[in-house]
Amino acid sequence: MSSRFLAQTFCRWINPLWCLILLPTICNAQTLSERLIQEDPAKLAEQARQKGNIVRGAILFHQGNINCIKCHRSNQGEQPIAPDLSQIDPNATDAATTDAAIVESILLPSKVIRKGYESIQVLTTGGLVVVGTPLEQNAQAIILRSAQNPDERITIPTSEIEEQRPSTVSTMPSGLADQLKDRQQFLDLVRYVLDIRERGATQPPPTGNAITPRELSPELKGLTLIRNKNCIACHKALPDQLPFADTNAPNLAWSAKRLNPKHLQQYILSPQQTKRGSHMPDLLHTLKPEERNEAAAAIATFLITIDGNNFQNDSAASDPEAIARGQELFHTVGCVACHASRNAQAVEQELAGSVPLGDLSSKYNSNSIVEFLENPHAARPLGRMPNLQLTHREALDLAAYLLQSPNLNGTTITGESVSNSAEYAQKGKQLFLDLGCAACHTNVIPPDTAANKFKNSPDWTNVTKSSLDGGCLSDKVGPWPDFELSAEERSFIQAACRAGALDAQQKIDWTLTTFQCTQCHSRDGLGGVSIDRNHFFQTTNLNLGDQGRIPPTLSGSGAKLQEKWMREVLVNGRVIRPYMKTRMPQFGEANIGHLVGLLQANDKIAPMEFPEVDNREALRKQGLEIVGNQGLNCVACHTYQYKLSDTMPAVDLTEMAERLKKDWFHQYMLAPQKFSPNTVMPSFWPGGKAIRPDIQGDSATQIEAIWQYLLDGRQANAPRGVIREPLEIVVRDEARLLRRSYEGIGKRGIGVGYPGDVNIAFDAEQMRLGMIWRGKFVDPAGVWYGQGHGNVRALGRSIPFARGPELDDADSPWKVDDGRPPKHKFLGYQLDAKRRPKFLYDFDGVRVEDFFTENALTTDGPKQLQRIIQLSSGKARSHLRFRLASGNVTKLTDQSYRLENGVEIRVSAATAPIVVGEGSEKMLVLPIDLPAGQPLQFSIDYVWE
Repeated sequence: MSSRFLAQTFCRWINPLWCLILLPTICNAQTLSERLIQEDPAKLAEQARQKGNIVRGAILFHQGNINCIKCHRSNQGEQPIAPDLSQIDPNATDAATTDAAIVESILLPSKVIRKGYESIQVLTTGGLVVVGTPLEQNAQAIILRSAQNPDERITIPTSEIEEQRPSTVSTMPSGLADQLKDRQQFLDLVRYVLDIRERGATQPPPTGNAITPRELSPELKGLTLIRNKNCIACHKALPDQLPFADTNAPNLAWSAKRLNPKHLQQYILSPQQTKRGSHMPDLLHTLKPEERNEAAAAIATFLITIDGNNFQNDSAASDPEAIARGQELFHTVGCVACHASRNAQAVEQELAGSVPLGDLSSKYNSNSIVEFLENPHAARPLGRMPNLQLTHREALDLAAYLLQSPNLNGTTITGESVSNSAEYAQKGKQLFLDLGCAACHTNVIPPDTAANKFKNSPDWTNVTKSSLDGGCLSDKVGPWPDFELSAEERSFIQAACRAGALDAQQKIDWTLTTFQCTQCHSRDGLGGVSIDRNHFFQTTNLNLGDQGRIPPTLSGSGAKLQEKWMREVLVNGRVIRPYMKTRMPQFGEANIGHLVGLLQANDKIAPMEFPEVDNREALRKQGLEIVGNQGLNCVACHTYQYKLSDTMPAVDLTEMAERLKKDWFHQYMLAPQKFSPNTVMPSFWPGGKAIRPDIQGDSATQIEAIWQYLLDGRQANAPRGVIREPLEIVVRDEARLLRRSYEGIGKRGIGVGYPGDVNIAFDAEQMRLGMIWRGKFVDPAGVWYGQGHGNVRALGRSIPFARGPELDDADSPWKVDDGRPPKHKFLGYQLDAKRRPKFLYDFDGVRVEDFFTENALTTDGPKQLQRIIQLSSGKARSHLRFRLASGNVTKLTDQSYRLENGVEIRVSAATAPIVVGEGSEKMLVLPIDLPAGQPLQFSIDYVWE
């Protein structure tokens, strides 16, 4: 193995804790991991069973800084990166599955790496060491699954691989226990992991919740095509013959008034070339080329003369900030559930199963696309494009992003141009009638006056009895619409024609697939979020794990949800998961309303016998105690009357009884994992036995007590633990320091309060100033009451700074994400006489000392912050840069600048700052050339009101 590989691997995998061991002036104490490793793992496991708190353990398992669920989840597809803990047999005799082995795997993950979960290390020619689980390797490249982000696929071309070898280091990070507050939290975490193992493998899903993946049947795929291709516009059908009776064509009157006339003309001429995957047939394919061009122009002329055309070119896509916001929206609110992801220029990327959008910039202007995004059902009444309930600002931002797309079809029209000629419009109207356009687009010409070229087409009953190889379903050219069907599509439609009446389950499957519900939701093994799209589903609260970002399963949803609630969600847009960035789209009552009755009638669950309630008031009070922090502590995770919990905003307790059916609630409480494999919810009654025997009553009685309490809904009394008193850390003559989680920074935040009412929060994960504020220091209640899982709250108006390390390579800076920069290592801090910390870290061999102090800039003026930074290296380093600010900066003098957030910075350095980048990536940086062995120092003053 090459020495270069050894060096790079060492730098990649060395535990940062060793840095602390090598710096005794900074930290001499043993870490929690080191102390626990010295104990007997079997005894630790026994203590976890006796003293571990399963609720706190569940929170720890899912919280953002540990985030065990990121890798240990059930929906990883092939080549999982970590075991599904619920599938480990608790009764197995394998030494690797014992309680002690579970403890040891957390503390020493690389001691035993289970077969099938090995990773490899790849050294690239550029000197980068990449570690991941191999998914595929061929002559061109190797594809790895990232250990840091399991949903990410890393492709490394073979030409860039210098060396690769099996890794002896587990993908599970070492030192995991050091993310915990104390030994008790470790016992809590182990207790919950043991619970996952025990409740999962021995409990099959309830009846009706099969998890075997399946596809839509050929006949149902055919029915979806029949609806999308609008076959019943010509082949008429009775309402009871098909699961739909209305034609599914866009409102052409809406389009003709708002879209680019040149696009209309191009689309009529060649639907498939203009928009790949279009369902509109080519009606001009039998004409000669010159006739085709003239016919398309004439029809477009007719359409725009019906009610005028308002299209005017504009420059909607010129605002870089709006484009950036639109890009974020497109990839989070749910657009990519159906459409392909797009790059920064909004060009579609290849993604299987996507509905193509084509070149939107040649179709819409900003007004028309905003109008469409705000009310898509006006243009597509049958719900093909759902309403994502965008605000006007969101629609404007999405428009700016989508209208960047260049002209991609490359097709030009050589025939007549669109005009307002009355004679030409009359010719277009006649063609519109003769070609049968009015059969689909019934709102352009009144149906009673519209002749249909295909009016003699057989109705649906005759189609099913006649030959299915002719006309539109043939591969021949003829006087019928050309849908450019593939052989497979023709076979699906033929299967649909031969099929009989649909049962309830088939109607549900067909509806869910037709309206693309299965792109987000799964039902009995049908659909669900694909691996390729998984990373687009995001949450505002990582503590909720997959439950906070992946839409819930629809398996058994009719047995779970009250009918009124289900209709509120499907039709009126009611939501209970505001932490989920992907939105529940609205398809309209006329299109999706029937699904409520189908699900309610079809989904059943075994009925239960409930305990008799002799004294409802007493049982309700018991339920109040159970959900509080002295009982099962439901309020540790669940919202109460829109008041967020300390740790995560799980669904509101006071909406439970209105939302859920009682039979389902009781069965779910007994075995949550059976219904939701990735649930955060721990098992309080495993095997029907209560884990809290000190609470009065058996399992059924305890659950009934909770239900009786929930029946009060919004009038239910607040459980213990909901209302928290604020705390304050007071700063006097010395600085105060608190290492905890801060908003926008995370678990490696270090807050410092300085005398004089100035404060900072330093990000020890990304080596940067995270935020500053004036006034009082912090309220630590979020971490004090929440067992360390919430955020510390700044007691003043905080001013945040950009993410990503401040010191970086000017030529190849790290691409900023939520992780840890690979070349930066935090080395701790040293305290001065007033306990002010000097932060120490290393960047690729450059040692950094970063010291803040309160500073009176004038004799009688307010105290502000002064920051002194010293860099040193054993070898000369050029092309470094230190980020002073991001965004637009106003230069005041040669050494002072005003930032967008109102802060004025004053820089004292040997070189002058410069502005680099554009738009959202614009920065004010200090260029640095560092000589060998000679420290370089500069200072920054921060002044703000």
